[in-house]
Amino acid sequence: MFIFYYTIKQEDLNYGNHVGNERALLFFQWARESFLRQNNLSETNIGDGSGFIQVEATVQYKKQLFLDQKIEVRITKIEIKGLKIIFEYEIYSGKDLAITGTATVLAYNYEEQKIKKIPANFKELIEKYSIKKAIANL
Repeated sequence: MFIFYYTIKQEDLNYGNHVGNERALLFFQWARESFLRQNNLSETNIGDGSGFIQVEATVQYKKQLFLDQKIEVRITKIEIKGLKIIFEYEIYSGKDLAITGTATVLAYNYEEQKIKKIPANFKELIEKYSIKKAIANL
């Protein structure tokens, strides 16, 4: 669906000399931000004055990642369930699946400090990507 490329840096490493567990959430966020930017949106503007507020995340670690490794952070699916927008991620180093996870966000108006309905333009964008993915899988 969407791929963000990144090279592991020194600041991504922990005391074990591999990528720290907290970095997965940053990698997910950077991929999400890149996806939004590509579509002229941002975490603070997905339409109708709304941005994202994250309410849940999951991470599963499969393999360690090390300094200078090139990774692909893939958004494999974006699903809308009611007011929730669920991003599914996979992080690869070469052909090796290193990390999987999800981030659940809501549309949120920071000025009003209120949860909002998902803007129609954002729903249309997700639908467009879902159709492209379905066609690619035929």
